[in-house]
Amino acid sequence: MTNRFGGLITFLFLLVFSNPLNAQKDSIRETITEMCDRYPTDKCPQSHNFVTYYDRLFAPMRDDSIRFFEIGILNGVSHLMWREYFPVAEIFGIDIRDYSEKSKGSGVHTFVADQSSREDLSAFIDTFGGNFDVILDDGGHAMDHQQVSLGYLFQHVKPGGMFIIEDIHTSLPYFYPDTAFHVSRNETNTTLFMLERFWRRSEIVSEFMTPEEVGYLEKNIEGVELYFNHNHRHSMMCVIRKRHVPLP
Repeated sequence: MTNRFGGLITFLFLLVFSNPLNAQKDSIRETITEMCDRYPTDKCPQSHNFVTYYDRLFAPMRDDSIRFFEIGILNGVSHLMWREYFPVAEIFGIDIRDYSEKSKGSGVHTFVADQSSREDLSAFIDTFGGNFDVILDDGGHAMDHQQVSLGYLFQHVKPGGMFIIEDIHTSLPYFYPDTAFHVSRNETNTTLFMLERFWRRSEIVSEFMTPEEVGYLEKNIEGVELYFNHNHRHSMMCVIRKRHVPLP
């Protein structure tokens, strides 16, 4: 005998969980890529086009109460974009210049710090706390800047969170010969070389990190994802995911 309530239950399930009004609401929300029309950063399609990855990466946490910290402020455009994209998140930023006046009233917390200085990074953590869901490094792009920040700040990423390093293409002097990126002559001190060694041997080797930082990374990195856009900038970034439980 057919259950006479079966059709009604199925209808109610579809009504609640497949409400076309909810689908319409999601469909009219701007993606990060679409926000680039109003927030033209170098993450956008006309430049490195990292937003293509961010649309997929950040969509599941868009409405969560996350703590999002980006290194490097410059004109503040990307922080304002994150502020709008993540409506209930706490947004933080550091830079070697003071942007407190420009960020006033925006809901973005800014702090003056040099990302290659553990003392400055410690002062930032003392002021705002840690436990970040996302740390995104779009700072100076030099090898010591990237690796000191990763080494010191990874302990302040929430278990299951992520640390993103943009512009690791600066590890490639063939494309980026600027000496300001501090690449050694044999290129073995680069962030890209460090990550490649980790993929090959599960070891972190960095002249810019302390032994304690190296040990912490080796026990707490769950995986590393490299994104490469074959464009005129040879654009590269990586996502380093943190384990929920460290290795013994």
